[in-house]
Amino acid sequence: MADPHLADYAPAFGNLTAKQQKILESAITVFAEKGYANASTHEIAKRAGVAEGNIFARFGSKHGLLNAIIQPVAERIFPFAVSDLVDRELATPFQTRHEFCESLISNRLRILRDNAPLVKVFVTELLNQETFRQQLLHQFPDSYWAALDQTLDRLRENGELVAWSNRTVLKYLWSLVGGVAASFLYFNQPLDDDTIATTVTAADKVLAPKPA
Repeated sequence: MADPHLADYAPAFGNLTAKQQKILESAITVFAEKGYANASTHEIAKRAGVAEGNIFARFGSKHGLLNAIIQPVAERIFPFAVSDLVDRELATPFQTRHEFCESLISNRLRILRDNAPLVKVFVTELLNQETFRQQLLHQFPDSYWAALDQTLDRLRENGELVAWSNRTVLKYLWSLVGGVAASFLYFNQPLDDDTIATTVTAADKVLAPKPA
C-alpha cells in the first residue's frame, strides 16, 4: 500500500504542525498494517521520528490518536465525497448502463487504491463499531438516494437496466465493490486497472435487461 499523504486532506484534519501530521501519517500506516489492537505508540513514534511523548501531548492516548484519524474522515471527508458524488457524477445524464457502472465503480475503486491505508483504518473501525456505523449512515442525505433513484429509473426506462428494484441494484453494486475492496485491503489481492475494468464488466453484464 502507498504511504498516506495527509497534505491532500489537510483542511479536514485541522491545524497540524509538520510533526503532528507526520505522527498521524505514521499512525495510519501502523494501524493499517497491524490493526489498532496490535499497534503501539512506541512504534508509531519511531516511524514518525519523534519522541513518544509528542503523541500523548497532542493526542492524549492511542485511542485519541485513532479518533484524530477517524473523526475527520467521518465528519468532513466522507460527507464531502458523498456530496461530490451527488452534485458531479450523478448529475451526469448517463445514456448507458456501462457509462453509469464505469463512473460509479471505477472512481470509487481508484479512490480506494490511492488512499488504501487511510481507507483500511476507516473501514476496519466501521466494521467493528456499531455506533460508528449508525453515525455514518446519517451522513447520506436524501439527495443521495434521490439522485440514485433518478439515475436508475432513467436507465431502466431507456431499456438499459434489469427489472430489479433500485435497492436490489444498489445492494448488488455495494456487494460487488465491497468484495473487491475487501480482497484488496485484507487479502493482498491486486487492484490494478485490469481488475477495475473486470469489475465494471461484471456489473454491466449482471445489470443488463433479461430476455423476455
